[in-house]
Amino acid sequence: MSEFSDLLTEYTHRKGTRIYSLAEYCGMERSMMYKVIRGKRMPSSIKTLDKISKFLHLTPSEYQELSTAYKVSLEGRDNYYRRRDIMNFLNNFRNIMDTGVSLLPPRTYFSSDGPNIALTTASEVNQAVYTLVTHLIEGEERRLCIIAPPEFTFLIELLTSLMKEEDSISIDHIMCLNNNEHITSDKKNYNLHCLMKILPLCTCGCSYQPYYYYDNITSRLDTFRLFPYLILTESRALVLSETFETGFMTKQPDFLRLLKNIFSDYRKKARPLLQKISDVSSQLAYVQEFLRGDTSVEYSFQMTPCMTDLLTEEFLEKYIISELPERQTFIHNLMLHVTNTHERHQNRNLILIFSLEGIREFLETGLLEEYPSDIYLPPRPEDRLKLIKRFADECHSGSHRIRMLKHSIGTVKNGANIYITPGAGYLLFTPNGSNSPVYLNIQESGLTNAFLDFFETLDSELFYTQDEALSRLNELVIQFAHQKK
Repeated sequence: MSEFSDLLTEYTHRKGTRIYSLAEYCGMERSMMYKVIRGKRMPSSIKTLDKISKFLHLTPSEYQELSTAYKVSLEGRDNYYRRRDIMNFLNNFRNIMDTGVSLLPPRTYFSSDGPNIALTTASEVNQAVYTLVTHLIEGEERRLCIIAPPEFTFLIELLTSLMKEEDSISIDHIMCLNNNEHITSDKKNYNLHCLMKILPLCTCGCSYQPYYYYDNITSRLDTFRLFPYLILTESRALVLSETFETGFMTKQPDFLRLLKNIFSDYRKKARPLLQKISDVSSQLAYVQEFLRGDTSVEYSFQMTPCMTDLLTEEFLEKYIISELPERQTFIHNLMLHVTNTHERHQNRNLILIFSLEGIREFLETGLLEEYPSDIYLPPRPEDRLKLIKRFADECHSGSHRIRMLKHSIGTVKNGANIYITPGAGYLLFTPNGSNSPVYLNIQESGLTNAFLDFFETLDSELFYTQDEALSRLNELVIQFAHQKK
């Protein structure tokens, strides 16, 4: 039996359905329909599933439940919910980054000079967290150390709110990731949701560096652990329970030294989860290094596809602003990157996933997602058109392997752009209200494999055929050319 067959059996019994009549309506042999109901076969297509649903007179919610069970049974439970989570992540990326967190009202902690203070309620814990973080910002200390899961929502939202402009503070954050791909009891991929929780912190002014280690998340939640979490500054420490509802604050020097040594030892054993590459020269060097590795397959997911390999030195001389420091060195390095990227398109199995809406956005604005918009002038319409014509020619010749979406996944502006290979990947996005893209080097293999699997298994119905894509590209080019005459 399968999740689908269990649910289908329940519906047929509940509605008193004659299996012979159901099979006849769906154009199937009765024996085959019995095999479907017993979980030995699956309906051959969504169309067959639709016929079954119509015959059973399923309500919209019942149909949705049966359709989900069908996909779960086809793909496997973990695969289905992990892929669903990634689709939701991409579709809602802008909302995930625009958390809308406002500064919390000022709080004060208990008036106590004691070296140790017991915290017996969640409210007291939150008040202590607020006190520790605000003392850090207002004082001379510049480092915050954390051992806590991203599910500690109060802490993550507080830091996201208060650290937006604190460029002199560094945060080292150690968290536990799941050591397997099984979904949690609430049907979520734990590691992906950890990434979603901490991403807003990666755009703050502070230097935020997350680290990870592995354990079985489900079994961890079933064990007794006294005070597993820690928030630490030079002068204070919070030691917290599993539920974040109890703990204690300490200023005792010998205890602080002990906790600092423990944290230092843990950080050495943990691995970096993400690495933020902020300035444009470092971004360029990073991408060049990233692209040197040999891989069997690569995916570039950008609604406006990367057109770096189509740039020319003449184009850069024309549009890179004259005030850019070390302008000629930058143009030289960028042209080396252009050459390497072009060779990669020619010699690697690199697949570009993009949308017609993304192409249209570039034609209208001239913005190149990969580069800060304050280092170049938007290309003139005729030069934008030349780039897209060159892109269409490369697609037509087969140099660019493309999959053009019928509808954008996520937003074209401020959406997630992902470059992924079997061994590494990076996330690129431009925060709302910013001129500079953020590159995050994804270093955890479970996340890179999850994204790679997602792109490899996207439903073909989401894409135009190759001929349709080229035809629509050409139509858009002609339409834009006429508009600008």
